[in-house]
Amino acid sequence: MSTPIDAKGKACPIPFMLAKAQIDAGETDFIVEVDNKAAVENLKRLAKSQAFSTSVEIGDSTFRVAFLRSGEKQKSDNPAPQPVSNGQTTANYVVFIGDDTMGTGTHELGRNLVRMFLYTLDQGKDLPSSVLLMNNGVKLAVDDEQCIGTFKSLQQKGVDVMVCGTCLNYYHIFDKLQTGTVGNMYEITQRFLAAGKVITV
Repeated sequence: MSTPIDAKGKACPIPFMLAKAQIDAGETDFIVEVDNKAAVENLKRLAKSQAFSTSVEIGDSTFRVAFLRSGEKQKSDNPAPQPVSNGQTTANYVVFIGDDTMGTGTHELGRNLVRMFLYTLDQGKDLPSSVLLMNNGVKLAVDDEQCIGTFKSLQQKGVDVMVCGTCLNYYHIFDKLQTGTVGNMYEITQRFLAAGKVITV
């Protein structure tokens, strides 16, 4: 096994990219050291998509994530749109939510508008392939019961709800996340680039 990769203190998505570089170079057995749970989750998801198994050793303030090749990697990180219940389908567009309110004005009104938007989206026929939550938008998957319920419904219908791990860490709410997949900037950017259209809320 090579020397562990020191990614402690490195911002998202650097730990993810360092691990990906090892995989792309043909390495089958390596360790990445990080210092936050969001990075651990990102690395575990990368490992799974590339047919690596992982084990995590937890230290005082660090995590050692060991990668070991275990099979054939998945063919695609972005599956084609699939039909879901009640005639709904996921389409080639993503919804980006960068705040926990919609528009300017009072916070209460803005939050209600976001709730109504998500509910309407969930009830529609053409669902997005992904809903991407960043900055204040991540709070909707943490402390808003109605939005959390809608996100869970969307996920059951095949919509990828991705929540920025760096943002969760910044607001100290990583452990309070109720739904969605923790993602990094590389994964979020790939979803933007693959989308035919981006709707910003």
